[in-house]
Amino acid sequence: MAQTEEQKFTILEEINNIQIREYDPVIYASVTSKDNNNMFRILAGYIFGGNDSNQKIAMTAPVHMQEVNDEGEDRFTMKFVMPSKYELDDLSIPDDSRIKMEKIDKKKYAAISYSGYNNQEKFNSNFNRLREILDQNKISYFGNPIYLGYDAPYKFWGRRNEVLLELN
Repeated sequence: MAQTEEQKFTILEEINNIQIREYDPVIYASVTSKDNNNMFRILAGYIFGGNDSNQKIAMTAPVHMQEVNDEGEDRFTMKFVMPSKYELDDLSIPDDSRIKMEKIDKKKYAAISYSGYNNQEKFNSNFNRLREILDQNKISYFGNPIYLGYDAPYKFWGRRNEVLLELN
């Protein structure tokens, strides 16, 4: 079984079970929608060849999910990390116009990890714990929390989830 490439970051500091990380520049394929039911299928279609050159792109981890307030409306964004061997110009144009391709520079985030299947209660509990630790340590953050899921739905044991907050 091939090893799934994971998004690269450097741990700058560890505080009370959270990590302060600097993420390397990355390219995302993303889709934003009012309902988060079809986003995975839309993005998977792109990497399985739903693009102008039928290019197949390896799945990476993690998958990013974030609630966004877009023009007064709550929506969700899902992002797939593109393999690090690609530059933006190497990637084919998606067949689905809802998919946006973007390159992001280095950024700093605070992260908290947890195991098992994710649900809203676990996510909220870990998000609140992350904020509490950042507030106690006077570390400023902004934006909505980002959920990172590392595992395929059929993986039962050793599941890995994280909540990130972008740092100022």
